[in-house]
Amino acid sequence: QLPFSLVGALHGVHLFGAAAGAELREAATPTAHLAWARYGNSLTLVALSPSPGPAGPALARILQSALGALVRDTNQYK
Repeated sequence: QLPFSLVGALHGVHLFGAAAGAELREAATPTAHLAWARYGNSLTLVALSPSPGPAGPALARILQSALGALVRDTNQYK
């Protein structure tokens, strides 16, 4: 289980990097994988997976599926 404080800290790094023009798409800890996907200017999804578990492209597909479940027309976010 990943502590909430660590998830918050990594998300803070993600946001700080985005403000500086960098993009953090995924991170790994000894116990989990995290992935971020930003859609448009207003929606950021975060996926967590235990290690060993889905990472990289698999988490990106999970995030895309989650977006499809949330919004009707996902083409506007590509």
